[in-house]
This record gives sequence, C-alpha cells and structure tokens, in this order.
Amino acid sequence: DCKFDGDMILIPSFRPDLKEKADIAEEIARFYGYNKIPCTAVSGGAQGKYSPRQKFEAVISNTMLSCGLSEIMTYSFISPKYYDKILMPKDHPLRKSVTISNPLGEDTSIMRTVALPSMMETLARNYNNRNEEVALFELASEYLPIAGEELPLEKTTLIGGMYGKKVDFFLAKGIVEQLLKNLSVLDCEFEASSEEFSYHPGRCAVITKDGMRVGIIGEVHPSVTENYKMDTRVVSFSLDVDKLFDLSEPEKTYTPLPKFPAVTRDLALICDEDMTVRTLEKAIIKGAGNYLEHIELFDVYQGSQIEAGKKSVAFSVTLRSADSTLTDEISTGIVNKIMAELEKTGATLRS
Repeated sequence: DCKFDGDMILIPSFRPDLKEKADIAEEIARFYGYNKIPCTAVSGGAQGKYSPRQKFEAVISNTMLSCGLSEIMTYSFISPKYYDKILMPKDHPLRKSVTISNPLGEDTSIMRTVALPSMMETLARNYNNRNEEVALFELASEYLPIAGEELPLEKTTLIGGMYGKKVDFFLAKGIVEQLLKNLSVLDCEFEASSEEFSYHPGRCAVITKDGMRVGIIGEVHPSVTENYKMDTRVVSFSLDVDKLFDLSEPEKTYTPLPKFPAVTRDLALICDEDMTVRTLEKAIIKGAGNYLEHIELFDVYQGSQIEAGKKSVAFSVTLRSADSTLTDEISTGIVNKIMAELEKTGATLRS
C-alpha cells in the first residue's frame, strides 16, 4: 500500500515499521523472495587474518613455549649504567642510544640498543626470589640511532635467558636449532667465538647463515652474572628476527618415499682434541655428495686408549640412492671419498 510521489515513497499510517531505506529494502526482498537473493560478502569488509610476519612471530612464540620457556615483556627504556653491567666497552657503538627528553628517572633515560640487560634484570629478580629454575624469552625491540635521521632503526630481537641445574650451552643450542628448523631457516652454522664482551670466551658461538650473522648464543660471562648478584650459570641467546624472516623458506618441498634401501656405515675417527665436530661433518657431507641422507654423531671419547692431545669421534652415516640399490662396491667407493675429505682435515680412521 505504499505510494509514489516522484522520487518519494509515501508510507501509509498503518505501517509505522517502515521508517528508513533499509525497511523499504527489506520489504522489497520479502516480496521478491529471500531465497532468490544470492549470498555475497559485505562490500568493503575486512577479512581478519595474520600477515606473514605475524605468522612468523607466532611460530617463534609457540616454539619457545613448547620448549619450556615463559614469555616476558620488559620496558624498552633502560639506564646507561646497564651497559657497564654487561661489560660493554666504553667506545662501543651500541652505547650511542636514543635519549628520552622527559624521562621518569635515570633508570629509564635511554632507549636500549641491546636487550640482554633487560633479560638479566628479570633473571636476577627471579634468582633473588629463590626461583631455582627459570627459562624466559622476549620478542624485544631494540633502537639503533641512524646518522642524519631523526628516528632510530627499530629492530626486533628474540632474546632468551635461563638458569638451573640442567641448563648449559648445549640445552640452549638445542632450543635454537629447533626454532631454526620450525622457521625453515636451514643450514645455519654455529661458530665458536671468544670476542663477545658479555659472554664466556670459551662457551660462546656466533650463529651465521650464508656468512651473515643472525645471532649469538653462549654462557653469560661470570663477571656479568656477578654484577647482577647471581651465583649461578646463566645461558642466553639472541637472534635477529628481521634477518631470520628474510632468510626463511616458507615453501615446503615434498619428495616421494624412497624406493631403494639405505646403507648405514659407522665411522670412528681420530682427530686433534681441539677440532670441532662441525669440521668433520662438513668433510663427510662433501665426500658423500648426493648419496648422503643422514649423519649423526653418537660418541666422543678421550682416555687412556687414545693418544694424548687426540680424541675419538664416531658418526653414523646413512647413504641412499634415489635411482638404484647401493651395492657394496659403490658404498665402499663413497666411504673412500669421505675418508679422502676427512684426511684433509687431519682426521684418520680409528683402528
């Protein structure tokens, strides 16, 4: 019973429910038939979902939590004295921090360029409250001033710290390796370093990918833990999240199940006691080539049966061909190539 007057719709008095255009549209749809109107998404509506970077950081958080670490959130502004507590040299470029114009006090007067002091403060607080075992992580922001720029570079760093009876360098290394695997950042190297000012010179490694430094892991220097009044071993790691995001390989590659059996050979090697296992692994990888499927270290021995200054390192090497079954002759040839590469490092087969 609605009537038209030009572009106007005249509503009868007995239809007080028709007040707006939406009511007219609903009335038309009712007569036309709701079942005849196709379902469509709302025009201009946003579809909520994680960005690739948010997904990446979610993997980091979930991995850390699954490894037993608890997440913390600390202030980005710290005291200049914190740099002294982590043994940062007086002329180090990381001491050039953004100064806050209206700080609440000296303890919050600059923006941090490194997240380790914040982690150590939190660990020390837990230690002083007699928490026997603590493992923490933070996706922390660091602020690096840029010459000629008004605003600093804000970078995201994953900082981890832990102490306890079972905590050592290798526990933290296993956590970092699991994280790198989950992030699809493959073939990272752990290179021993004695030049990191905040870390123990004999228990520290720099993490690199294709020659690019992406992080550091190690036992915190005893002088640093003493500055925080902690009488225990503390292990920490720091990873550049921005670099890891650029280096990650999110695309998964699937290969069919192997058609041919594998061959496993155990190699017990004699080498200098200061030779790293990674050096031997690289030689095995190079010698085996495409036939190498898996390599695992299962024993390191030093004792009366080994010459002084030497050690025995044993690997289990799995070989497989995608095209045919490996015969004894082919397998022996591959092992000979592996030994040729190992001998270049000075390692020999244990008799």
